[in-house]
Amino acid sequence: MSEISAPRVVRGSLEQARYQDPVVPIYRGNPLIEALPKIYTAEEAYQRMTHYPEYHESQRDLANEIRMHLIYNANQIFKPNWVHLELEQRVSRLLRAGYLARNPCIQGCWREINMRIDSLSNIPRLHAAATGFNLVGISGVGKSTAMEAILRLYPQVIVHNTYAEKHFSFVQVVWLKLDCPFDGSIKGLCINFFQELDEILGTNYYQNYGRGGRTSTDELLGYMKRLTALHGIGCLVVDEIQHLSTAKNAGISRMLNFFVQLVNTMGMPVVLVGTYKALPLLTSEFRQARRASGQGDFVWERMKTDEVWQMFIEALWHYQFVRKPTPLTSQIAEALYDASQGITDFAVKAYLLAQMRAIATGIEVITPALIHSVAADSFRFAKDVLDALRANDWQKLKMVPDIQLVDMENHYEKGLAEVNQLSLRKQKTETPEIAQPPQSRQNRSKPDVVLAEDDLRSVAVEKESDGLTPYQVLQQARHIKPISEFLELEEKHS
Repeated sequence: MSEISAPRVVRGSLEQARYQDPVVPIYRGNPLIEALPKIYTAEEAYQRMTHYPEYHESQRDLANEIRMHLIYNANQIFKPNWVHLELEQRVSRLLRAGYLARNPCIQGCWREINMRIDSLSNIPRLHAAATGFNLVGISGVGKSTAMEAILRLYPQVIVHNTYAEKHFSFVQVVWLKLDCPFDGSIKGLCINFFQELDEILGTNYYQNYGRGGRTSTDELLGYMKRLTALHGIGCLVVDEIQHLSTAKNAGISRMLNFFVQLVNTMGMPVVLVGTYKALPLLTSEFRQARRASGQGDFVWERMKTDEVWQMFIEALWHYQFVRKPTPLTSQIAEALYDASQGITDFAVKAYLLAQMRAIATGIEVITPALIHSVAADSFRFAKDVLDALRANDWQKLKMVPDIQLVDMENHYEKGLAEVNQLSLRKQKTETPEIAQPPQSRQNRSKPDVVLAEDDLRSVAVEKESDGLTPYQVLQQARHIKPISEFLELEEKHS
């Protein structure tokens, strides 16, 4: 079996353990909880997650090619709203709840965990069972981006040395985020798990346990559980869970059962993230639905035309790189919403593409008509879904469970080509003598050449008006002799 490529990894920080009072009484005395950051208030979480990339109005005067790059800065904006804050609180609760029954300072903790690893699933669950949840929503609303921003509020790895004046050597992995393999295979997920740990810890788990793909799936599952206990993994986030739909029915059931086992036997919360396409999968297993509903399923809807939408586009609109900036009008806001239907990804890309076209064509201003134009040209693959959303046609939406998002790299290349064409057109206008098309041979004028007196070409030029060919002119002037003269001269010397 060929080696499976490493997944896209989400990096967090590595820190030395610094213990603090968790305030909540049941959390005290547990080094895995006390080493976590404080429980954030909504205001603190908002401030820590908010991110605005650097921007200066003077950048509007830069060259077209430079501004085409700067436009991408708007992709880095992160302005939390109530959805992000509610999600942050859920993650905060599940992390700490998952560590309650995994306190390494409690006598017999490791013995009990080892028994649970060896016993697999047919055992009572932990007294303080962890709970996860399912996060589902339409493609492009920002589920993955939000989860990554929330996870980064916590160090990914915490190194413990001493706790309560006693030796305590422990490497704690607070969170792990994996993408569900495209083929929905459990073996692929396990290998991704080992590779991810190797990336963040510098270990060789994939080499030791994966053995080039020769290890059986059951063995891999056992190793995965053991490493979960060894590193006190706080929670596992599995993104793109809709990929399970490509697996066989038995594979779907087996993977969902495995997630239940991780919660029941290891006390590790599992968060499953996916599009609406994953809903039938997540509700097919009653045990998984029951376990995931510990904190309630989280359904992420697209934005409505309310204050959340207004705050979002106001933050976005600040990043104008066109030379004729305009204020955010109600007409422009309506055009952006119509183009995106409140889907974050489409709103951002409609705005970026409008700026690209404004720069490439030289109009240098964003208008509602321009936004409608780029949306019509660039969102063709999503047209059916966007039309169904506009009409609130839920029957049609059920037939299209997922959205194909826009490939911005392709549009960037097209926009840059248009910028280059605009630059060439300007050069032709400003310096036409450089851009003259080549003349045909028949229409080319002869250059003015000054000839010396002894130059043979001067003789030909003087007699050209007599209608003689250059050969005949040179022959009359005795510059060309008949070959018989050379033969006679050769006979005299012989």
